[in-house]
Formats: sequence, C-alpha cells, structure tokens
Amino acid sequence: MPIAITVKADGESPIMALMEHLVGYDKKAMFDEIGAYGVSSTQMRFIDQSGVDGNPWKQSWRARLQNGQTLRDTGRLMNSITYNVLGDGVEWGTNVEYAATMHYGVTIYPKTAGYLVFQVAGNWRKVKKVEIEPRTFLGINNEDDESILNIIGRHIGG
Repeated sequence: MPIAITVKADGESPIMALMEHLVGYDKKAMFDEIGAYGVSSTQMRFIDQSGVDGNPWKQSWRARLQNGQTLRDTGRLMNSITYNVLGDGVEWGTNVEYAATMHYGVTIYPKTAGYLVFQVAGNWRKVKKVEIEPRTFLGINNEDDESILNIIGRHIGG
C-alpha cells in the first residue's frame, strides 16, 4: 500500500484566490520546489535515524546484528521517496509495499501455526508474535512548516 503526504491548497481559500491573481506567480514551480524539499527532508530522517517528531528510531534487529542502520539495508525505501506535482498541490511518498508497515508499525501473528519460525544470524527463532516498531518518516514537522512557508514566500514575492 503506497503512503504519501499531500500538500494541497484549498481551492476556496482566500490565500489560494490571492495566489491566482499575483503577477509572475508560478504555482507549478512552487509546488515543484516544495516536493523536492519534502523528498529531501524525508530522506534525511533515514540518514539521521529519527522520526518526524525528532525522536530516534528504535534500532532494528538487523541493524544491531550488522552494525548498520535501521531501514537502510538496501536503501530501497529511502531511495523510493518521490514527489508528484498536482494541479493544486504536491504530494510526496513511496509506492514500496512495506512502507506503511515500517511507518506505522505492526504486530505480526502466525496465521496457521502456533508460532512464527524464522532465522536470525544463523539461529532459528520460534516466537508467538513479532512487533515491528513504528518508524515515522513521512510527515511535516515545525522545521518543515517553516521551510515550506519560506518557499511559498519566495514564490509569491514576500
């Protein structure tokens, strides 16, 4: 299931109405810059290993065992973050199928057996459930708010 953040101007808002009448205002260029910023900000969370709220992610088993970083084994999820300029906004996110699981977290229970059985570092594990901690990477925090408002200000001449 793809997940995304969408920044969309309400077509009936006074701000959007004002923007439509400003001379030299290039809405597409503004949304393009906001989208690029959103991708960059989101990817920095993978590098910093921290969530939207600034709190560090709980380190995964794999990262601990390999002395690596959580959600950065192959880089697939981080590198899949992209944006799409819409007619009246911009969205950024990913279409990687496990993104929502990593973002929101999940508890996995066995479907047909009493236990989940899997191998970790060459050793077999038998557990009743596996809990994947949420590691938020998509979202807009106060720093993002400020940066996006600065982008808007530059584009509307203020």
